[in-house]
Amino acid sequence: MKIIWDSKKYKKLKVERGIDLDEIKILIENKQYFDILENTSREGQLIVPLFYKNYVHVVAVKMNDDEIVIKTCYPSRKAHKKYYEERL
Repeated sequence: MKIIWDSKKYKKLKVERGIDLDEIKILIENKQYFDILENTSREGQLIVPLFYKNYVHVVAVKMNDDEIVIKTCYPSRKAHKKYYEERL
C-alpha cells in the first residue's frame, strides 16, 4: 500500500513536534508498530501506536483500497505507558 500525507501537515509536524513522516512511513512499512486500533473519537480513522524517537507515538491514519493517509502523529503518554512501560 502507498503511504501519503498532506505536505502542509508534514511541515507542521516537522517544525512543531520534530516528527519526520518519512521515518514514520518506514516504520509502518516494516510493520514496526504495536497495534492497529479503531479511533473511537473519529469515525473511519485508525490509530497506530509505534515506538519513535525513544517514545511511543500515535499515528492517526485513514485507509482506503490502495493507500494509507497519515492524518497526524503525536507522542502519547497513555500509549507509552500501555505499550512500553508495562512491558519492562
